Amino acid sequence: MGGRRSAALGRRRVSALTQEAARRGVTPPSATTLRRYGLTQDDWLALLKAQGWKCPVCTKAARLVRLNTDHDHVPGWKDRSPAERARCVRGVLCAYCNHRRVNSRMSASEARRIADYLKRYETRRDA
Repeated sequence: MGGRRSAALGRRRVSALTQEAARRGVTPPSATTLRRYGLTQDDWLALLKAQGWKCPVCTKAARLVRLNTDHDHVPGWKDRSPAERARCVRGVLCAYCNHRRVNSRMSASEARRIADYLKRYETRRDA
């Protein structure tokens, strides 16, 4: 009886978010990666869930792509506390969008100008 009880005490409780991620075929990042960004596994999964379990840029399902933690590239990153690093996390993107579509130094206003530029072209092209 004592062995059974100690085995149960050694098991970790799995959160509802972790269970949902597993059902969706999503593997959270390693503990090392989570520490780098000042996040817990549930913090990271909550970001992904808030995005509908997909890359918010290309809209591919998270289970189909390699995922990256997108963050603002701020000066003094290595000297920031975990809480400060967590505040710099923008979301979870697929690796392609993180490296090719979302420039690490691009501001929202610059992204809007690019979108406006492309919209003007499409309007002219389709006229």
